[in-house]
Amino acid sequence: MNRNQRNILAENLRHYLSGTITNFEFMNRIEPIYPTDDKGIRAIESEFWFYYDDLREHRNLGKHKLTDETEKYIKRFILFLKSDNEYEWKDQKFPNPIKWFLNLITFGIYSKYSDEKELENIEDGDERVWPFFRQSEFEKEINEPKYLNKKTT
Repeated sequence: MNRNQRNILAENLRHYLSGTITNFEFMNRIEPIYPTDDKGIRAIESEFWFYYDDLREHRNLGKHKLTDETEKYIKRFILFLKSDNEYEWKDQKFPNPIKWFLNLITFGIYSKYSDEKELENIEDGDERVWPFFRQSEFEKEINEPKYLNKKTT
């Protein structure tokens, strides 16, 4: 786990969600964290890629605004990044397009390979709280958040 890199990604996810920065600014701001050996960062960034347009610059406002449900999902990424939990999933929950294509070529039928990998993860982790691995870890961070805490001190 790389605390500094996780903080950078968490901060910039938060800024994008709030509409403070554009999608292009987000991409430029997280560039310094790569390459990274933190599997959690790679998995979260890969998943987040599906939620913004990287062809046209925009903010998370107006017609580009994410749904409340999607924002809640991404806030879970931030919560995970600010936690001290290791990323325990055996493989990225959501493969990037290049891996998808390579697996398609290698294994013939990607969906069968993908389903097998997903089953390995489901047997061990709770996908409802991804990127957390266990419900108890998620609940602990919800009850004692380090970042998205509305309490004032």
